[in-house]
Amino acid sequence: MTDQLDYRLALLVPRSRQILASLESGVAALPSIRIPRWQRPAEQLTRIIEDKWNIRTIVLDITPGSSRFGPCALLEVLTHNWRYAENGFREVDPNHIETASLSDEEKLHLMSIFEDGDSAPPFSRLGWVDEAQRWIQASVRDHAVEFSNEIVQFNAGGDFALVRFGTRQGPAYWLKATGNPNRQEFRITSTLSHCLPQYLPPLVGKRDDWNAWAMEEVGQPLCQCFTFQTLERAIVALAALQRQSIFHINSLLDAGSIDRRPAALQTELDELISFLSEAMNQQTSTKVKRLDGHQLRELQVTLDKAYLRLQCLDIPDSLIHGDINPSNILLSVTRCVFIDWNEAYIGNPFVTFEHLWSHVVRTNQWIEASAPHFRSLYKSQWIELLSESKIDQASAIAPLLAIAAELHGRGDWLRSSRRFDFHFQGYARSLARQMDRAARSPGVREALCR
Repeated sequence: MTDQLDYRLALLVPRSRQILASLESGVAALPSIRIPRWQRPAEQLTRIIEDKWNIRTIVLDITPGSSRFGPCALLEVLTHNWRYAENGFREVDPNHIETASLSDEEKLHLMSIFEDGDSAPPFSRLGWVDEAQRWIQASVRDHAVEFSNEIVQFNAGGDFALVRFGTRQGPAYWLKATGNPNRQEFRITSTLSHCLPQYLPPLVGKRDDWNAWAMEEVGQPLCQCFTFQTLERAIVALAALQRQSIFHINSLLDAGSIDRRPAALQTELDELISFLSEAMNQQTSTKVKRLDGHQLRELQVTLDKAYLRLQCLDIPDSLIHGDINPSNILLSVTRCVFIDWNEAYIGNPFVTFEHLWSHVVRTNQWIEASAPHFRSLYKSQWIELLSESKIDQASAIAPLLAIAAELHGRGDWLRSSRRFDFHFQGYARSLARQMDRAARSPGVREALCR
């Protein structure tokens, strides 16, 4: 499989309600470009188009294409004074494009964008960028916002958006919107910004009709400024956020955070082990041994004991960031904040540290030797609320429960077609083997025998 993918480009001109095409032997055809397959297409498309033709665009939608040709990106041309004829383009009606370059279905989709106006999904509408910028400007009350031409688009299409708007002076602003099945991130982010504002970038505006919010840019991602000291700051801030979230559990659950408290996870154990048994039976590789029924039953017993032990320890439920990787931790000189709360859970706080640590050592192996220091630092943040014995017991079984939490995720896959997906089953088998090893570790065995 090639690492590049060809995209046809439907460049929409808002003023004329036509698209740009090139003439090839007198036939109007769409231009195309090639981008890396495994990177964000919206970001790559807009960057390469600007580099190649010196125009700014925004992706409105991407159609999947067919067996005949690859995907088609529908982009609004934002540069008003672009002399497109100098680049070999001309404005044409979409219906005049040959079907060899644009299918009849894609033509209808293009015409719907030109004609539907407010009935189209918000981020497939012409002019939505200007509307978003006006909304942000009206929402910022303490100073005037003057946007630059710097627009970086990361997600695109329909009900989804992730865009960074640069400014001529002061901080940049980020717009994010989510549609199904991730609509809850809007409510979770809104709730966190109200309850725990010091741990999120400043929220400057919300739009219920777009399921969108705008935030002021804060600092750099931890992955870009990673040092011993910045990791310490991130761990202390994470623990402080979790401690303070204890007082807002009901609000966070109401906002859409998933219940991953020990008692809730216990109720799904039978179903989870049954799925793992199915997945093991589907294994065809002989490179690693599958877990047999006896091993899976032992794993179930250990997990059940671990969940019971956590309940007996009476550790307060707290917020868990379901995707706590260094890209979602932002640090400035004075602040450490957290973003991307789509996978927010409520559960045992010590699981989150394990998730963060696994991400950190994966890309910064030199830090692994300092694990005792960072584990001790995280534990010390809880000593005012919990006895040292409780902290030690919870920390000992947290590596096992962190792997289980990673497999559980939001839990909806247990009752969907995803459980039959070949690649997901392979991923689940790998996590099951990791859980089996963790369950047999001396630390977990000792903690569960107390």
